[in-house]
Formats: sequence, structure tokens, C-alpha cells
Amino acid sequence: MARPPLHCTAPDAEQKQIALYRRVNGFTGPLARTGWHWRTRWIARALALWVWCKHHGRRQQGALAIAREWQRLFGLPRFWVIERVEDDTAYCDIHFPCSLQGSGDVAACHRLMEYDRAILRHIGGQMVVLQSRADPSVTGGCKVAIRSLGDRRTDLIPARLLD
Repeated sequence: MARPPLHCTAPDAEQKQIALYRRVNGFTGPLARTGWHWRTRWIARALALWVWCKHHGRRQQGALAIAREWQRLFGLPRFWVIERVEDDTAYCDIHFPCSLQGSGDVAACHRLMEYDRAILRHIGGQMVVLQSRADPSVTGGCKVAIRSLGDRRTDLIPARLLD
């Protein structure tokens, strides 16, 4: 699936949101690659709490409901796509441009994705990054799997362990 264009066909509010996400990602992505990467976790958790409160986040039950709330809180569903749900696991693609794309630093991607994990914990879910665009061999979007927070299965292999 091709990435959605970022040109000016979107409404003004959406363009502002895209610009904000690009600025935050442009700062926190490179930060996640430095010795100061611990700050990425703090920033991600603070932003997640702010977005949760600002957009009146709601706890959810079940992988699909959790994934839909995660998508809603981002506010740009064309970039956070729910592909399918199988066995109470939502498989999703993230197509938003990332400052770590092609960097080869999948560990930094894991640190950067703390924002998504923090949002999902508020919703009642958890996430595993299955394929990261930080890996130069990955094309298209990042692939993630979302499950309920209490789901104890360990069958999903995180991209950071595949290096």
C-alpha cells in the first residue's frame, strides 16, 4: 500500500496536525538515537497523557475497539490503518512519515514507539511492533499488532528482537 500524500488537499486543521506530528517526530526520533534517549520515554508519556485528556480518551475492551480508539486519538486515520483482526489481535499499519525510516536503528524505533504504547495502556491495550521502517529492508508502513492489556500470549515477535 502506498503512503498517503501529505500535500495540501487536507483541511487546514488536518494540515496543522500533520505539521505538529512531523515536528514532534523530527525531534524525538533523533533524540531516541542518542545517549539522552531516556528523555524520549518521558516526553512520549507526557504527550500521551495530554492527548488522552484533550481528546477524552476512553478505555476499551477487545482488540478492535482498542485499535479504533488508538486510531481516533491520533486523529489521522489514513496514516494509522487497521488492516485486519484475527484471534483478538488487531494488525495495523502506520504510514506516517518517520524520522527513523531507513536508519537501521530499530532499537531507537522501539524507544520512539513509547508514545503509542503509553496511549494504548490508557485505552486498555498493548502493542508489538512487528516490522519497523527503521529497518532499511522494510517498505510500506510499520506493522504493529494490538491486543488487550491482559492478554498474556507471547507468540508475536517484536521487530527489535529480529536484528
